[in-house]
Amino acid sequence: MDPLVIYGATGYAGRLVAQLAVQRGLRPVLAGRNPHRLAALGLDTPVHAASLDDPAALDRLLADAAVLVNAAGPFAATQRPLLDACVRTGTHYLDLAGEAAEFLDVQRRHDELVRAGVMAMPGVGFGVVPTDAVAVHLAGRLPSARRLELSFVTTGQVSQGTLGTLLAGLGDAGVQRRDGRLVPVRAGTAQRRIRPDGRPVRVVVNPWRADVVSAGRSTGIPDVSTFFAVPAPLRLALRVAPAAPWLLGSSAGRRVRAALLRRVPEGPTPAQLDAGSSLVHGLAVDAAGAVAEAVLRGPDPYRYSAYTAVELLARTAAGAARPGFRTPAEVHGPDVALTTPGTVLRDLR
Repeated sequence: MDPLVIYGATGYAGRLVAQLAVQRGLRPVLAGRNPHRLAALGLDTPVHAASLDDPAALDRLLADAAVLVNAAGPFAATQRPLLDACVRTGTHYLDLAGEAAEFLDVQRRHDELVRAGVMAMPGVGFGVVPTDAVAVHLAGRLPSARRLELSFVTTGQVSQGTLGTLLAGLGDAGVQRRDGRLVPVRAGTAQRRIRPDGRPVRVVVNPWRADVVSAGRSTGIPDVSTFFAVPAPLRLALRVAPAAPWLLGSSAGRRVRAALLRRVPEGPTPAQLDAGSSLVHGLAVDAAGAVAEAVLRGPDPYRYSAYTAVELLARTAAGAARPGFRTPAEVHGPDVALTTPGTVLRDLR
């Protein structure tokens, strides 16, 4: 088999993916920028250092590779150089991104990817695998659906990288899907009460989620809205952002953001991963008012991401790849979300 490559293997999410891949019996090449940190991982698999600003080094890394998983955030900085290298070398590309902007960047390259024979599938972790699966499942139950609402609720520790990405985007407008087009929306400007187990849970609009891109492509539903239960470290900032978006981009705002991130651990401990959980709620409605509703429950989102990334890495390497921009459920169907241990999908109505 041609080599499988995990880039960003020394970061928190990358280590989880690398460890699980080795446990599963794969022998990926672990890659990143720092050769000493790669060697210190101590996993019985090859390592290869390559800098993102060195195209020739990236081409050497991927010269014989079948598929690359990019686990190195922020993906706004890492996605383009790695995807460029994949196009040059004919390597399929996966990543753990979960933001709409990064998905749109890949979607714009669809024709180029098809010509190169390369599949690009962003969001192979919690980023969109469970929400994409719920979306496709509901579209199958209600093919006439015109509106789709996707919400997620997580419990557990937020990683430093995740919180940094959220804080960096607070001052920016995101998007939601309306009549098949993406329209600008700010975070927290709308809210819902979902009842996944009979008790109400408050969720607010999350306009950065990639689901507005992935679910639109996977289902064709013209109106897609995304919501989340706000993590505790983000609640105050989310209240401030609509009133004073300039503050978040100011030098004072950047200092506050940096100070907050320094207080956040790199990621959950093993015990915290065991205690964490994730929930995705989906609601589809058609023009006549017919409704389909489902909920997916799973483990901590970081553990979920590791399992789905390795699953999709293995499937892609085995030949399950379609050139172009693709979503997980588009290629593999909604059941791919259930391959993570402890994950259950249940219809509510």
